[in-house]
Amino acid sequence: MRDYLKGKRCMVWSFMGNSRMYQALRDYGDRLDTVGIFTFEVDASGAITETGTSISTMLPYINKWPHIEWLLTIMNHGTASIFTALRNNTGGAKDKFLSEIVRIMGKYPWCAGVDIDLERGGGYENRSAANALFRDIYRTVKAYNPAKLVNICLPGMTGVQGSVGGENWCVYADLDAYCDTASIMSYGMAWAGSAPGPVSPRSWLEGIYNYAAQAMNPEKLFMGLPGYGWNWQIYDTPENLGKTYRGTSNTYYAAKLWMTGGYNFTDDKPPQPFIPIVAYWDDYDKVPWALPQVYDYMEGQDAVSYEYPLLSGTYNRRHYLTAYGKEQKASFGTVYLDRGGGTPDSYSGVVSVSDYMTVLGEGSSAVFRFSIASAGSYDIAVRLCFPFWDKNALRVTVDGSAKTFSESRLWWPYWRRTCWLSFGRMNLSAGTHTLTINGGVPGVQFYGFRVCSSFSEAPSAGEVSFMLSPRQFLDVDGNPATPDKGFKLTCEMLRRKPDSALVWYEDFRDENPLPESFWTTLSGKWSVWREGYFESRPYSLLEGSGKLAWKYEGFSDLHIRARVGFPQNGGGRAGIFLGNLFCCLNFDTQRVELYQGSSLLGSYAAAFSKTPASAIHSAPTLYTIEMRKRGNRVRVYSGSSYTLRFTATVSATSGYAGIQADNAIVCDLLRAGDAWAYEPYECFMVEYPDGRRTSFGRVARSGVSWDEEFQVFMVNSDVEETATRSEDISLDYDFFHSHTMALACGGDYPVKIIPQDINLWTARLFLGDADGFSILYYQDVDSLVYWANEAAYRWKLRGIAIWSLGQEDMRLWEALPKQIT
Repeated sequence: MRDYLKGKRCMVWSFMGNSRMYQALRDYGDRLDTVGIFTFEVDASGAITETGTSISTMLPYINKWPHIEWLLTIMNHGTASIFTALRNNTGGAKDKFLSEIVRIMGKYPWCAGVDIDLERGGGYENRSAANALFRDIYRTVKAYNPAKLVNICLPGMTGVQGSVGGENWCVYADLDAYCDTASIMSYGMAWAGSAPGPVSPRSWLEGIYNYAAQAMNPEKLFMGLPGYGWNWQIYDTPENLGKTYRGTSNTYYAAKLWMTGGYNFTDDKPPQPFIPIVAYWDDYDKVPWALPQVYDYMEGQDAVSYEYPLLSGTYNRRHYLTAYGKEQKASFGTVYLDRGGGTPDSYSGVVSVSDYMTVLGEGSSAVFRFSIASAGSYDIAVRLCFPFWDKNALRVTVDGSAKTFSESRLWWPYWRRTCWLSFGRMNLSAGTHTLTINGGVPGVQFYGFRVCSSFSEAPSAGEVSFMLSPRQFLDVDGNPATPDKGFKLTCEMLRRKPDSALVWYEDFRDENPLPESFWTTLSGKWSVWREGYFESRPYSLLEGSGKLAWKYEGFSDLHIRARVGFPQNGGGRAGIFLGNLFCCLNFDTQRVELYQGSSLLGSYAAAFSKTPASAIHSAPTLYTIEMRKRGNRVRVYSGSSYTLRFTATVSATSGYAGIQADNAIVCDLLRAGDAWAYEPYECFMVEYPDGRRTSFGRVARSGVSWDEEFQVFMVNSDVEETATRSEDISLDYDFFHSHTMALACGGDYPVKIIPQDINLWTARLFLGDADGFSILYYQDVDSLVYWANEAAYRWKLRGIAIWSLGQEDMRLWEALPKQIT
């Protein structure tokens, strides 16, 4: 006989204690398979107290619905110290806990068993002890009564050590034997303090259950789904709003009241109008969302215009603008003479001349003559390119006045690019004049010069223009609605933590990879594999073994990062080097290691695996390794979060730097940065319709020196960058708010975003009522039914577990099957 409930079981928890919770228990208990009675709290001694839902209020439903598995939910309310005490049996806490579990099951003999909800168990290093705790719980329950059930609540994991909330103690495969069922708490990706978004986005759910259904028996698993949503206030900072976080939890019916104009942000009374609004349906994440009191909204792609180097990008269906590097923005006023760098009037020595540039050899010179029609004071700008770190100086003379242009900063952003530099202002007579280039370092490229009225230059990350167009709404009575105080503009931006000021970024995707002018093979053999040759910058991998270096022997202090993988025929050590330092991942010892010559200076235990030959190009497993050398100190980092693993004292060394491997490896990134200088990714300016300009995002720092021209800062001592600031930088979208603006509905108003830093994403703009506006995500019946079907038919799970009863769209229960006939 076909089991019509296969994959359709439903678990809930009695957390809310509101009238709808009891209504659902009364009217729809026949839709429920399992209920966790959220009553029992364990403390650090292992003692269990009853602090949640009153058992007496649950007894009518326990008696009415005997088919339900009524479980006693035991929780630590996410207190890490309690989990730690139980796991480590501190002061006999675990022993006490196990005896308490038996006690409460004896006190309530009608229970079907226990539901264990322990959270904040820490990192992967706690795995074995956590496994032992759950093993002992399971054995204790079964020893008491083999018929009693154990459900365990597990954090959402997308793989081993794949927690977004730091719960890497949890390894699904380890825990499969220690439960009858498991509810995966796959809700909470978005929360009160996060950026707005679906509570359980598709990408997270798919990652969790693709993994979980392989690691555990899928017929044991409940897919955790939220019955609730969040309303994030985005018109001011949480501090100014008197809140810790932006978000306020909303049941489905609270969200519905926002949709129908039942709430506003002035305590649900005037002056803010009550406006019914339309919710959007996110057909990818299968969730509704809305923008209460927002009068205009746009994404990066909705810009009226934007200038290079800003580029349009898409990530997770979000359209943003960002700049990956700064371009020089030069202004010349009136240009009286524009002379190219090719074909000088005369030259001596070994000189390379083309139609557009001149390059001098050792002891050479070249002369360019030019004429000025009228005597006066002029600015002279020269156009140069320093093609490498050891080709970095050129002497320019105009009518006997000389200036040497040179650059020694490894991180200088104009290396290998033409740029305009100021020779200075000169009084020039009418008639003929002479500009001569000589001296400096052979190899500098001279592209010409200009005589102009006023020269200036500055690095630019571009700017973007939007048009704000607030339009009239109608309130719940059909009357025109207008903000009482005016409007505020909120910019949604993604900032990042600083990284070392860039010296070289290599992903091996250029049309001519590894040119001999920039690279040298010191040993072994290296080549570049490409995904395709017909698309622009296809995915590429460096392959080989030995030592590949930048063709420059002057490195001393440097920050180097690489992302490497071990093919099936690989092994041994692979990583990065500078002089006689070798920072590596050692596959054979499963450690991160630092060597100077043959001496091992430090190590850190890690785990690496090889990629099968069939996947080495399509899906290689890659690991990040990096070191920062400053004088005689080296810091070693690894992992996708660039985590500091250890430091070591080294002897003086300098020379080549690059990538090194004992045996075959692949690499898709090799990056060099300055050891002392950092580039921030945080600051932008907004130009408002009233002409006001406001700067946002710059973090206050101490113990640093700023390069104001390029907005780069240097640490003054050998410290981590995090030691220079007290403010954290979220890795999530954040909001920045304007002053109150007097705009009229029906008008169009220009606004500009001007990034001061690179790698800063301009994501969305919201123009709303200054009294309050928000982003609201919630769950409805369509969302929950969709994922219930995915749980049953795609991953073949036991069913769904909804957190928590009393928050949900009550129409859900009519859409779910009865658990009894």
